Amino acid sequence: MTVDPTEGIKDSLASIDPYKFEQFIADLWERRGWSTDVTSQSHDAGIDVIIEKSKPFNQTQIIQAKRNALDNKVSSSDIQQYSSLQKQVDAADTVIVVTTSGFTAPAKQRAEDLNVKLVDGSTLLQIIADEDAYDLVETYTDSVVNTDTEEKPSEAGNVEAEIHETNQPNEEMSTSEAVLAVIQGLITLAIVLDVLFLIAQTLLF
Repeated sequence: MTVDPTEGIKDSLASIDPYKFEQFIADLWERRGWSTDVTSQSHDAGIDVIIEKSKPFNQTQIIQAKRNALDNKVSSSDIQQYSSLQKQVDAADTVIVVTTSGFTAPAKQRAEDLNVKLVDGSTLLQIIADEDAYDLVETYTDSVVNTDTEEKPSEAGNVEAEIHETNQPNEEMSTSEAVLAVIQGLITLAIVLDVLFLIAQTLLF
């Protein structure tokens, strides 16, 4: 199956096994320079992935990976529950909730209050693109990602034509402006002659 690098990827990731999605997220974060540890899949409410990095300073973060249907947004109560995971790992700096879908407005507010980081489906796609991790998507979803975003020749031709037309001088407008300038000149000349005639009459009489 071939998918596009936008909604198609989210659909494909939302269709895989939840534990497989956790492994995918771990591999993706390894591409970002983190060491990762996928925890046991026995408890859905438990920690999914622990990530660590020593540079530029020691960091330990917890990832809760939610492989949701695109219309199933993470709720405020979910965020409340996931925020408590930080207490389970010593020196954990924060909790990150990664989902293929999105977050409700109350969930976003609760995350801000509890210092929980959010990664929705669109942000996840951006991370995949930044790390050029389409091969991971293909490995975990058994899909072929179509990343060909080259502009079609016909479309490029149309754009060039539009630019060319825009840059062409408007000859009709130039002729009209010239005629108007001549008329204005004649009117000005008539006014001057009329004034001179009045001055001449005044001097004569």
